[in-house]
Amino acid sequence: MSLGVAALASKNFFIWPAPSGKTPLKLRQVLFGGALLVFSSLVALSVSSQTAELLSTMTGISLAFAFLFYLLFLPKDITRAILFSGERPVKTSWRALGSAIRMWIIIIPVTQLIGIMMSKFLTLVLPTQEIHTQEVTQEVQNSLPITGHYISMILNLGVLTPFGEEVFFRGILQTFLKNKMTRIAAVLCSSIIFSFIHIEHSLGSWVFVPVLFVFSLSAGFLYEKDRHILSPIALHGLFNLTSLLFLGIK
Repeated sequence: MSLGVAALASKNFFIWPAPSGKTPLKLRQVLFGGALLVFSSLVALSVSSQTAELLSTMTGISLAFAFLFYLLFLPKDITRAILFSGERPVKTSWRALGSAIRMWIIIIPVTQLIGIMMSKFLTLVLPTQEIHTQEVTQEVQNSLPITGHYISMILNLGVLTPFGEEVFFRGILQTFLKNKMTRIAAVLCSSIIFSFIHIEHSLGSWVFVPVLFVFSLSAGFLYEKDRHILSPIALHGLFNLTSLLFLGIK
């Protein structure tokens, strides 16, 4: 049934406007954004004092504020290119939210199906003891029943992390790559990087690579379709919160 609803929601949806022109984004801005991504994690690690529960929240806070201030201090034309995919937005903020909800309806059953298939595959090819639970999965399960930490995770995964990651991977990286290659290739390359950067030390995290790749393709497409950074941010938040809900009820 959920796949049927997704198919219905996808009708006449996967259409995007003509490619935008070159943007003023330079390699140095991409490299600085990547450095901010790493620096935010290091700051969170030092502040959290090795406490896993605090580390996740501090990572989201440092990531969001780092990219917020980065946008504020960039030249206006570059900030505009990041926020609106190089040009003026195609949709208003409200319509961008609606577009994100529609994409969320489409990708959730697809990514859940991919996740189930990958889990089955890994259990067939790897010894059970080699497949460890992903850190965020363990963190969610440890925070149940609902506590203050669980609520902070909702804020972190639903707002802070989506803002920081989408500003970098879609707004900065994907927009820059469009200057060097076709729009489709830029979406593919940024999605590959996004997927593999989320791999953890556990083999169990490989389950999420194809899931995150499909999600990232969807976010990248949505960013180009609406030319509004709010679209992939909202989709990212909805995707994370849905995953959080599914982990909580397991």
